[in-house]
Amino acid sequence: MTVIDKPDTKTIPTFHGGLANLDREHSYWLTDVEGTVPSDLEGTFYRNGPGRQRIGNTPYGHWFDGDGMLSVFSIAEGKVHFANRYVRTPKYIKETAKQKICYRGFGTQIPGGTIRNVGRMPGNPSNTNLVYHGGKLLTLYEGGHPFHVDATTLETHGEYDFEGKLKRNMVMSAHGHFHGPTGDWFNFGAGSMGFGKNGPKMCFNIFRIDKQGKMSDFGQLPIGHFPFAHDFGLSNKYGIFFINSITMGPISEVMLGRRSISEGVKFDDDIPMQIALVDLNTLQEVRRFQTDPGAIIHFGNCFEDGDEVVVDAMHSDQFEANEALSDVFNAKRLRGGEYRRYRLNVKTGQLSFEVMSPTNAEFPTFNQNMAGRPNHTTFSAVSVENGHDSFFNGIQRVAFDGNIQLNTLDPGYFGSEPLFAPSKDSAADDDGYILEVVYNGYDHNSSLQIFKATNITEPVATLTLRHHLPHQFHGFWHDKVMLNDAR
Repeated sequence: MTVIDKPDTKTIPTFHGGLANLDREHSYWLTDVEGTVPSDLEGTFYRNGPGRQRIGNTPYGHWFDGDGMLSVFSIAEGKVHFANRYVRTPKYIKETAKQKICYRGFGTQIPGGTIRNVGRMPGNPSNTNLVYHGGKLLTLYEGGHPFHVDATTLETHGEYDFEGKLKRNMVMSAHGHFHGPTGDWFNFGAGSMGFGKNGPKMCFNIFRIDKQGKMSDFGQLPIGHFPFAHDFGLSNKYGIFFINSITMGPISEVMLGRRSISEGVKFDDDIPMQIALVDLNTLQEVRRFQTDPGAIIHFGNCFEDGDEVVVDAMHSDQFEANEALSDVFNAKRLRGGEYRRYRLNVKTGQLSFEVMSPTNAEFPTFNQNMAGRPNHTTFSAVSVENGHDSFFNGIQRVAFDGNIQLNTLDPGYFGSEPLFAPSKDSAADDDGYILEVVYNGYDHNSSLQIFKATNITEPVATLTLRHHLPHQFHGFWHDKVMLNDAR
């Protein structure tokens, strides 16, 4: 789309309209189509994120606390079907019935002061990501257990604990990763290894889930403080854990009901960022690196190159985003970080990085068929200064030969996490399509835009929904049409 020069920001809508609730659940075929849906694109585009930011007349205290709503685009034979459905967590069910806040959240307190919050842990909105593995569709939120959702009906079956191996006191992050050589799925969660003189001994619990969906291995990685830990990297040999300089504060204050978790989050310039490599065969740490204070929120591909481990990641040297997310209806700007490519030498301990793109970016995506192997191209959401850059407003294609292609949306339109979907019989790592949900602030509706991955300057198809989709977080592609209504 063409960028408008020096737009009048007084007449251009902000991203805030995309935070409005979508309380109604839909299932219909998209008929408002511009362009042509590719015939070699077939499968299901799943997304998860908060479907509502208010309950009754009360907003939640943080963007992370809105209830999880699945958005499902089924694509086949040049047609696209859309459906959305909320995850029926206990939080969603109770708050929907009472139309008021009944659970604490990452940044939400139950109205009524300390006495109403003491001893109550945050509820699980299951709103951040999802995965299909071992025949099960699981919705993910790093403050609790996954929820099992029927992939064909979107009916919620309940919390899932991998046949009791994910203990009640354990959490599992919103970002698991598939291991290319085995097809196993790895994930992690913040936890403890007992108590020491200074209180709980913090760790990352590491989980290996085999192709049948069984938890086949478990390990623990000691860490020195309670960090904000959202994602990790995975190569063929290693789990790569960046132990961020973002601290979560003492959990005792949360347990006493005096503050939310979000209120204790801060970026600590006195804490260097550490990087731990964990051997995937033993789930034991083999090397640790240390570098300047910083934080990695999301990872791209990771692979070995001789003695080096190459890690694509989005780096930040602050966490101002948390303040904005805590007052999201009044936030002026939500942005990402710097796209870096790290090189970690396992033998020498040397660490280096290069900046892959000068554009503020987040949500890296690539062809998952290349996971753990050198890939040529990565895509991401970007925030571009076009006179109204308050939110992600474009996508970029970054080739590792230095070529960068940028597509900026018109002011008043706002993007989301792009997702790579391989074409049928895909042969190259950019042989496929980029799927992007775009919010139109003028008409208060959303569309699915489909781009050829080799050229993202213009979509090959734009399919407009009958309504808006609230800004969501993450998703994945499955190469089969799963939903019964779309078959």
